[in-house]
Amino acid sequence: MTDLGYWGQVNQRVSRRRLIGAGSAMGMGLAAAALIGCSSAKAPAAAQKAANNAPLPAGATEGASAKITHPFNPVVQGTPKNGGTVTIAATETYTEHDAHTAVSASEWSVIGERGLEMDEWTGKIRGNIIESWEVTDPTHLTLKVRKGIKIQNKAPWNGRDFNAEDAVFNINRTAGNTAEAEKLPLASFQRASTLVGMSKVEATDANTVRVTMTQPTSTFFTGLTEIRSLWMPKGIVEVGFKDNQKFGGISAWQMSPEDKPGVQNVFQKNPDYWRKDQPHFDKFVLIQMPDHATQLAAFLSRQIAIMASPTAQDQKTIGAARPDALLYQFLNINYMYFRPSMKIQFFQDFRVRKALSLAIDYKELGNGYYGEGGGWGYLAAMHPGFPEAWSEDKVKTLAGFNPATKDKDIAEANKLMTAAGFDKGAGISIDLLNKVKADDRENSVRFQAQMQKTFPAMKMTLKQDPDSATFDKHQAGNDFQMISNDSTMFPDAALEAYAHTHTKGSRNYGGFSNKDLDALVEKSLAELDFEKRKALLDTYQQKYVDEWLPNLVLYAVPAKYYVQPTLGGFDTITGPWASTRVTGYKMSNTYSV
Repeated sequence: MTDLGYWGQVNQRVSRRRLIGAGSAMGMGLAAAALIGCSSAKAPAAAQKAANNAPLPAGATEGASAKITHPFNPVVQGTPKNGGTVTIAATETYTEHDAHTAVSASEWSVIGERGLEMDEWTGKIRGNIIESWEVTDPTHLTLKVRKGIKIQNKAPWNGRDFNAEDAVFNINRTAGNTAEAEKLPLASFQRASTLVGMSKVEATDANTVRVTMTQPTSTFFTGLTEIRSLWMPKGIVEVGFKDNQKFGGISAWQMSPEDKPGVQNVFQKNPDYWRKDQPHFDKFVLIQMPDHATQLAAFLSRQIAIMASPTAQDQKTIGAARPDALLYQFLNINYMYFRPSMKIQFFQDFRVRKALSLAIDYKELGNGYYGEGGGWGYLAAMHPGFPEAWSEDKVKTLAGFNPATKDKDIAEANKLMTAAGFDKGAGISIDLLNKVKADDRENSVRFQAQMQKTFPAMKMTLKQDPDSATFDKHQAGNDFQMISNDSTMFPDAALEAYAHTHTKGSRNYGGFSNKDLDALVEKSLAELDFEKRKALLDTYQQKYVDEWLPNLVLYAVPAKYYVQPTLGGFDTITGPWASTRVTGYKMSNTYSV
C-alpha cells in the first residue's frame, strides 16, 4: 500500500494543546457502546481532572471506570454480555433518507459504512469496505473491495456480495456525476467536494476499482473517510428512498419493522455482518425527544444510555443527581458559524462582513452555552484540529477574537459600517435563520443582542424552520439571508476550504465567489509536499480574515457525553478523529448488554 506524500508526513494529527473528537447532539456513537457487568473499581477523580485540566462536576468521574487510556476516556471494566437493547435520544428521527444527498445523517448512518476510515487517535487512514489501496501512478489510484461483505438478505439484494460495481456507484454518485440523469440539483450532493479532481472511476474486476484523477492529489483517500459518506448498494436509486424497510444495508444493523418515523428509528442485529462477532446488542433504538429538558430527565432516570451536548447547568444537575455517570469530554470537529448569503446586497460589501465579525463577542457566545471553561475552542478560518490550521493561541490575538481589545474592535466595526453607508447599522435588515438545535438557537439570540447593542439602527429578526429537512432545503438552495448553523469539518484542510468557500464548493451555501481564493485552494489540493501545502493554507487563512470572510466562524464545539456507568466500550469509539456520530460498524465494535 502506497501513501501519498502528504499523508506520509502527517502521521499524527492530534494537537499537543487540545484534543479533538467527533460527536453531536444526535449522539450516534452510543450504539457502539454496550451495557456490561459493572465492576466495583473506580477511576481516581484526580486522574480525570488532571487529564482535562479543568474542574469537573461533583462526582462526575464516579462509577465503573477502572483506568484511563486517553484524557477523558474512562474504560469500563466487565464481561461483555450479548443481547438486549440500547436506547438513545435525538431531537428528531431521520428526516433525510439518501446518504449521498443528506446534509447530515440518515438511516444509512447506521446501516451503511464508509469505504475508508480514520484511526480515532492518529488520524491515519485504515481499511474498511476498501481493504487496500495504492497510487499506481501519479494520476491513477487502485482500490480493492473487501471480499465477503454481504448486502442484507432482502429483495432485491437477496444477500448478494457487495462488490466493485457497488463501490463505483457510491464514488460516482457521491461526486454528483449522476445528478443530471436523476434530475437532481448538483448542489444536492453535499459531499461532492470530497472527491474533487476525479475524472473517472471504473470496476476492472469484481473486487478492483480504478480511479483516474485530472492531476496528482493529496486528498482523494481522505475524501473517502468523510463520516457522512456512507455506502449503499447499487440499485438503491431504482428502489427509491421513501420506504426505509426496502433499504439493504451492509453494517452491523438493519432496519427493523418496528421503525416508526416521527416516533423512533429502530434497528436490529444483522446476522450476516462481515465482522462475525458484531454487534453484541440485538436492537438499537433512537427515540425522538425534541425537548432538551426531556432528554436530561430521561438520562437521569436511566431511560436513555447517554446525554450528549450537556449545557453548563446540565453538568451541575447530573453531577449532583447522578454522580456515577461517566463524563467523556474533548474538543469536537464540529464548529459553529453564521453564514451570509451573497445574494443580499449589503453582504456583498466586505466592510459589512468585517464589521459584524469584529463586533461579535466570541467568548460570550461560547461561555453562554457551555459555561466558563466549558471546553469550546477558538478558530478564525480553519478548525484548530487541522495540522495546517492556526492555533487557538494565535486566533485569540486577532482583532475581534481578542477579549482584551473588544472595545477597540467594536469602535472599528462602527467605522467600517459608516464607511459602507450604514451608520450604526441603519439600512441593514437581516432575517437570521437557525436550525432546530439548542446551540444554534442560543447563538442566534446572543448574536442578535450583541448586534443591537453595537449597531442600534440595525434590524435583525430571528427565524427557525420546523425541522432539519426544511432548514437543509433552504440552506442548500441559498434561500436565506443569513443562517446560524454548525458543521462537521471534512477530513482534510484543503477539502474543507474547497467545500465551503470555493466557487464550485458543494457546501458553499452562501454563494461566495472569489477567483483568487479559488486559485489558492486549487493549488493546495494538488500540492503533495506538506510544508508547501501548509504555507498555501496559511495564506488562505490570512486572506480569509483580511479580505474574504465568506462565513463568520464562531467557535469549535466541545464534545461532551455523559454515559451510564454500566455502558462499556464507549472509550473505543471516542478520540481526536472519532466517527461516532454516523459510522455504522462503530456502533457495534465493542461491548453489549
